[in-house]
Amino acid sequence: MEKLFNVINVDENDRIGNLKSEAHSVVRSTKYFPIYNIGGKKMIFKPLSKTKPLTTPLFSYSEVYWSYIINKYFDPTAPRYYLATSSVIEKEQQKYYSQGVLVESLTPNDERLINLYDYFMENPDSSFDIKDYENYCMMNYDYTIILESNFIKNNKEIGEGLAYQILLSMLRQDQNFHYENVNFILNGGTLSLAPPIDFEFSTPFLYPDIRRLNLFEREKYIESLKIADDNDEIDTINYFLKSIGMQPISTASNKLRCNLCTIIKNYPEVVVEFTKQLDSLIIDLPDIKINDPDHYIGKLNSDYWEVWHAFFKENDLNKSEELKNMYPLQEINKDEVFGRISSDILSYSIELNMLLKTYLMAYYSGIEDIENMTMRDFYSKLSVANDEEIKDIDLVNKKLKLKKKETK
Repeated sequence: MEKLFNVINVDENDRIGNLKSEAHSVVRSTKYFPIYNIGGKKMIFKPLSKTKPLTTPLFSYSEVYWSYIINKYFDPTAPRYYLATSSVIEKEQQKYYSQGVLVESLTPNDERLINLYDYFMENPDSSFDIKDYENYCMMNYDYTIILESNFIKNNKEIGEGLAYQILLSMLRQDQNFHYENVNFILNGGTLSLAPPIDFEFSTPFLYPDIRRLNLFEREKYIESLKIADDNDEIDTINYFLKSIGMQPISTASNKLRCNLCTIIKNYPEVVVEFTKQLDSLIIDLPDIKINDPDHYIGKLNSDYWEVWHAFFKENDLNKSEELKNMYPLQEINKDEVFGRISSDILSYSIELNMLLKTYLMAYYSGIEDIENMTMRDFYSKLSVANDEEIKDIDLVNKKLKLKKKETK
């Protein structure tokens, strides 16, 4: 088994330049990443941001973990991320930590990399308007408008690739899969979808020091994907959400479920292929170990970013000092946290896999309004002998083809 979590200490003698990246949405930011030539490859050092909400060293772990899984099981073109440290980045840019990750550049020959939001701003699509999009973490984004756009419908290969990347975001329970996370590569006159990148906001890696919040985000995410229950489970979650001033989950139509159902309707073959690869991943997941051989993870606090936000964004030194006392950095039980992350990813992957196959059965059985159906609707409209049928994707495919013939 490959040692995933060994740390690379970047050598400044290998530095060949800097990457400056700007977010152009309503919430603007500028990123400054050093570039290195390591082993003949153009590698970008992506440091942890002190002001990004919920930042801990587990953000880097998430990037390393998911890039390995995506590259091995789903998309061999996806670049790998590696834990890394820099001795100079904090001196050059105070807003960054010395810790981060190294990742191979998607544009080794200086091709143009343009994110989905910027592309549609430069090339407006009459079927929808993207200009008012805002990039906030812990939000789900509406990809139905993108998937149903004229551009995507006229570019089948890009549409399939985008659908696949959305499914991958669901696998890692991404809490920040916004329109600037999806990228295109422009090489001369050729436009292609770039491989998936940016895996920081994965739910299993959030709140390593606050288990109740981690559990809450996990349950909220899966409930947003699932077929609506006929009991009061969603009402209970919404009651809690309202009590803390958060937006309630819709029982019939929400962004995650609508994104998934749009993919099921437009690209069912992509979902079938994804479930086959997910089957293989589930078998191997128990052997993918998380550890910290080089002591990358020290004391942390998921709310500590507020200290730096007050310091850098608000220029309020007094507030920053007060927040330091409110959110002290503390050690975590790493073995316990790592074990919990592995266990949560395995159980969620199994649940997601079953859910995808269930939606496929519903779609090919003629349920048109899938995103609005309840479990009662599902079982009343489907003749499913038992769950074993759903687990067998080849049997699902056979039933789907028969259903298609019957409806012709």
